[in-house]
Amino acid sequence: MSMVVLLLLVLVVICATGRERRTRRAFAEDGPTFRCRVRSRRRWSRWMLARWTGELLVIRRGPVFDRIRRLPGVVLADGVVRRHVHGRRLIVVRVGIGGGAVIEVAADGLDRAELVGPYVAAAFSGLAAAPVRRRHEN
Repeated sequence: MSMVVLLLLVLVVICATGRERRTRRAFAEDGPTFRCRVRSRRRWSRWMLARWTGELLVIRRGPVFDRIRRLPGVVLADGVVRRHVHGRRLIVVRVGIGGGAVIEVAADGLDRAELVGPYVAAAFSGLAAAPVRRRHEN
């Protein structure tokens, strides 16, 4: 009896893993995706996949039960900052999602370029100023 239960459990895990891979691949085929963390109140979420579709931020949540949220987002003017989150140095973008609500979306590495997506100019607003040349006195 216990061998049958163990076999069923292994079969369920294999099926769940296969479904996860298929749904992740299908999500990635719709456009360039990036790994990110989202914070809406106090706590950061676990790593998940997201993509920009026009001005909608589409976030895929859940490893097995696929939940997709579509948020009409606008990157705030002062919304791009660098921050340490759980020991990693990330770029964090504050996104207004309507009704005065703001979420923070964080990414690192190569995913930073996809995170800023259509708001690529916002990614450069937090950079240090260029050095100023000295004037030569004649």
